[in-house]
Amino acid sequence: MNEPKLALNVLLCSLFVFPFGMAAQNEPAEQKTGSICVLPNSPEPPTRISPGGEYNPNTLTIRIDNLKSIPWPHKTPVVIDDLDLKERHLVVLTSERKRIQSFRFNFSDDDARLCIYFDGYQGVQFGNKKNADWCRVKARACWR
Repeated sequence: MNEPKLALNVLLCSLFVFPFGMAAQNEPAEQKTGSICVLPNSPEPPTRISPGGEYNPNTLTIRIDNLKSIPWPHKTPVVIDDLDLKERHLVVLTSERKRIQSFRFNFSDDDARLCIYFDGYQGVQFGNKKNADWCRVKARACWR
């Protein structure tokens, strides 16, 4: 067989196959877990509260599903990782060993990083960087 034709065929084949192979390697792996950034609140007792929103900042904790409760941060955010994107999750806030609020949520298809904030007056604020400006601004410390 003619060597120049063979070389040309190999070159043309590699030009078509190589870009597709590279594209497949550069695609990000599908994310299977999500996370929640717990934004800090004041260590001082609140001056305004809604009915049922009274709490002690020193004993305020958050628990997700059956994970261990963690103290609510007062200085720097805390990220809770490895939450299954397909499951429904339970969030429970307690203070003085009493449940203050609880709710369930599912991750949306378009965002696996959520923020949560609590102040006793507005209650729990829960959102992502796309639909909550407060999350977009404050979450920079969580995911750099």
